Amino acid sequence: MKRFLSTSPYKGARDFFPEDIRIRNYIFEIWKKTAKKFGFEEYDVPFLETLELYQAKSGEELVNNQLYSFTDRGGRKVAIRPEKTPSVARMVAGKLRELPKPIKWFNIGNCYRYERPQKGRGREFFQFDCDIFGIESVDADLEVFSIPIEVMKELGANEKMFEIRVSNRRLTEFYLKSEVNLDGGISEVGTKMYKVGKVVDGKGKMTEQVFILELEKLELSKDQIQKLLDFINSDVNFVEKYRKESYGAEELTRFFELAEDLGYKKFFKFSPEIMRGLDYYSGNVVEQFDLNPGNSRAMWGGGRYDNLVSLFSDEKVPGVGFAMGDVTLLEFLKGWNLLPSFESETKVFVSLFSEVLRKETFELAKKLRESGINTFLSLEAKEISKQIKEADKRGIPFFLILGPEEFERKEITLKNLKSGEQKRYNLDELILYLSR
Repeated sequence: MKRFLSTSPYKGARDFFPEDIRIRNYIFEIWKKTAKKFGFEEYDVPFLETLELYQAKSGEELVNNQLYSFTDRGGRKVAIRPEKTPSVARMVAGKLRELPKPIKWFNIGNCYRYERPQKGRGREFFQFDCDIFGIESVDADLEVFSIPIEVMKELGANEKMFEIRVSNRRLTEFYLKSEVNLDGGISEVGTKMYKVGKVVDGKGKMTEQVFILELEKLELSKDQIQKLLDFINSDVNFVEKYRKESYGAEELTRFFELAEDLGYKKFFKFSPEIMRGLDYYSGNVVEQFDLNPGNSRAMWGGGRYDNLVSLFSDEKVPGVGFAMGDVTLLEFLKGWNLLPSFESETKVFVSLFSEVLRKETFELAKKLRESGINTFLSLEAKEISKQIKEADKRGIPFFLILGPEEFERKEITLKNLKSGEQKRYNLDELILYLSR
C-alpha cells in the first residue's frame, strides 16, 4: 500500500489559508500603522544569525532549550532567529555613527523557538518589534510601551480586557542586595541572586506555598523569604522610599508619573514579580496580560536593555523595546470576540457565458483590472447558476454576465449577490459604479 506524506505542517508551525491571511493582514496593518504613527521606521534582519549572538545575552533557557541551531556546510554555528532584539542591536552598532538619534525602528517578522505547542504558543510565530536606541531617560520607555496600548485600542480592546505589568530589574537587584542580603546580580549566571530571580520570574505559575518551597531550596531564611514576599506583594507607593537610593526606583516611579500625565496609567500595574527571562534586560521590564478568565496569560513582553549594543561596540547606547506576538494576540481577540468579519478583497466575479464569447469576456476582465477593480475571471463556461454559487462561496459581492444579448447591445449585466438586485450597464458606467 502506498504511503502518502502527511498534509500537516511541521509541529508547532502553521499553514495560512486565505481566511487566515485576511486575519493576519488585519493585525499586521494595525501594527504597521500604529508604529508609523509614532514616527518609527521599518527595518528587517536575516532569518539566520550566528549562534554566539544569542549565547552572549539571551539567557540559558532560550539558548539551551528553545534555540534551533546547526552547523552549516562552512563549519559555522548558526541559529534560526528566536527573537530579533540582538539582531537590531547588531545593526545599530554597525552604523552607529551614521544613524540619527534617537533611533526608532520597528519590524514585523517570524521567529522560531523549540517549545511545547499549546494554546497561545507555537514554535513558529510572528512578532511586532519596536525599539528606541539612544535615549537613557524613561521618556523612551513610556513612548515605546504606549504603542501596544494604541494597538489594543485600535483592535477594540479597553483597560478591563488587559493590563501591562511593570517592574524594574535595577530596583529588584537593589532590593535583593540591601533588604534580602543576597550576593551577585540578577544577570550573573550561577549566583544566588540569579537563581532567586529565576524563581521570582516563575512565580505566576506557582502557588505561594510552592514558591516558598523553591526559595527554601535555595537556602533562604524565613526572614529573607518574608522580605521578598513584602516586595512582591507591594504597590508602587512602596518603592517611593527607595527613590533616592536606587536608580531603578527612580526609573519606575518616574515611569508611572509620566504614564499618569499622558492618561496611560490605567493600563499599567506595578508587579515586582515581572523579571523577564532574557538576561540583557537592565531597567524597566513589562509584560502584558490578558484579563479574560478563560485565557489568563502573558501576551508579550519587553524592557530596557542598556548594555546590549556593548557586545558590538565600546560606545554605550541605551535601548528599550518590546515584541508582541501574533499567536497570543489572536487568542486574545478570539476570547473577547473582537475579530471582525472579513469580506473578500475581490470585488467582482466575471462569468464565462460561453466559449463563443471567451475572447470578449477575457477582454472585459482585463479592462476592469486596468481600472483598479479586483476581478475574478471564470475560466470555464459552466451554467450561470453554478458560477453564481461559486462566486457566492468565495464571498465575492458582484457577479457579471456578458451573454449574446448583452454583447449585441454593448452592455454587461451586473448582479448584486447580497441584495439580489440586477441591472445592465455599458462598460464606462460599470467601471464608474464598481470604483465607488
